[in-house]
Amino acid sequence: MIFLETSFIINFHVPKIQNHDRAKEIALIIKDKPKAISEMVIYETMTVLRKLNQNDEKLEKVYDYLINSQDITIFEDIIHYKQGLKDTFINSVGFFDNLSHVVMINNDIKKIATFDKDFHIFKDIKVID
Repeated sequence: MIFLETSFIINFHVPKIQNHDRAKEIALIIKDKPKAISEMVIYETMTVLRKLNQNDEKLEKVYDYLINSQDITIFEDIIHYKQGLKDTFINSVGFFDNLSHVVMINNDIKKIATFDKDFHIFKDIKVID
């Protein structure tokens, strides 16, 4: 299973962004593999899309893809907030990235599609970038 992090999702869905072409390549590589996100990834993705001035149609399209895709499992993450916050105080990574890492570890997910360099500090997961 591969965890899809917000930066990957944004780069895949926004054509005029820096890593769009690479995100499309990665999507082809992982297309037949099971994928996962957390609830917070959905919220963060919607927020970033809005900040990038994407219209309502784009937000609805991405949201629909994330919640209705047959090969994406959505994990509840609220149960991991305390650990994510605790980890934020012991490493240089922000809360959302720590939360994604905690969700991955607690669901035995070892690979993440991301363009966020912060994930390289975690030695127990492999970054696909």
